[in-house]
Amino acid sequence: MEFKSESESLKFPLKDPVISNDFDARRAGLRMPAEWEPMAATWLGWPVNDHRETLWGAHYDAVCQAFGLLARTITRYQRCIVAAHAPLAEAAREICGPQVHVVPIAAEDNWLRDCGPIFLVDEQQVSQTAVGFRFNAWGEKYHPHDGCQRAAADIAALAGVPLVGSDMVLEGGAFYVDGQGTLLTTESCLLHPNRNPGLRKPEIEVELRRMLGVQKIVWLPGHAAEVETDGHVDGIASFIAPARILFNAADPDQGDYFRAMQENRRALELATDACGRRFEILDLPVPRDVRNYGSARFCDIYSNYILVNGAVISTAFGVPRDAQAREVFARAFPDRRVELLPIDAISLGGGATHCSTQQQPMLGNRLAVRGF
Repeated sequence: MEFKSESESLKFPLKDPVISNDFDARRAGLRMPAEWEPMAATWLGWPVNDHRETLWGAHYDAVCQAFGLLARTITRYQRCIVAAHAPLAEAAREICGPQVHVVPIAAEDNWLRDCGPIFLVDEQQVSQTAVGFRFNAWGEKYHPHDGCQRAAADIAALAGVPLVGSDMVLEGGAFYVDGQGTLLTTESCLLHPNRNPGLRKPEIEVELRRMLGVQKIVWLPGHAAEVETDGHVDGIASFIAPARILFNAADPDQGDYFRAMQENRRALELATDACGRRFEILDLPVPRDVRNYGSARFCDIYSNYILVNGAVISTAFGVPRDAQAREVFARAFPDRRVELLPIDAISLGGGATHCSTQQQPMLGNRLAVRGF
């Protein structure tokens, strides 16, 4: 199938993914940078309504406007590249405005964190390698997803970065790294039989180390009752600095949700990172009494945030706890501006800013994105 952009014809797939069983990130001197390290760009997905009507429904136009605001806000701090399902690219350009670069891809979803490439850098930060994992739409929850399965290869090709693929199913929102050898993830997601039923925990750990260049995996119980992702860690806890964690702290009156978060907190309290350090935990509140548009999958958390050069960006829900969340973000990232945006419509899809984006790290002091 062929789609036309403003200046060229793009034929999908742009690039065939290459599965390599010989690749080893650590042996090659590669690592995945932490999200607070300097970035060349943020890749942002664009919402698709066809075959995803249960996500957006009658609110699709409002959702697109929210994505446009997010894209323009990112662009105030660094380059934002919107990767839009090809038939929607022109509409995305109109909404996002001239400062946002829009490229057409084949992906049927906006959740680039989960299906897009993961960028690694070498020790001298002079080159990049992208890695891509198999994507099965969070355990075959949504169809079609063939274009999403191609997203890692297509975006790597657009960025001019070589891609190495893995046969293991893994979504980018299912883990965080600290850039110093530690990876944080959840059992409820990575060990769920709808992902890799033939792999046990030790085998999954081997593949995480091989592909991402990490040394130690910290497992949290997760949140098995979470309906969209089976408990991605980016809705629970995130690294904000070496040995520092921002934690999604539920309230005692929230029943099973509170108990699940307490189990995750206890696991963090008992864990150490790759350097043997215990974690300092900073609690981030959950919003209360939000307008959820009647959606059971509504992502009503602040913890699905992103970092850009100079700012932290999350969702404002129009409730009193927005102010408390702003204060916590300011303590967590004192050198960054806090941007809480009125983009709660995005949460209708079961995710938020982190789920929809993927960072591309800086190489030295220059941008690493070619051709834009």
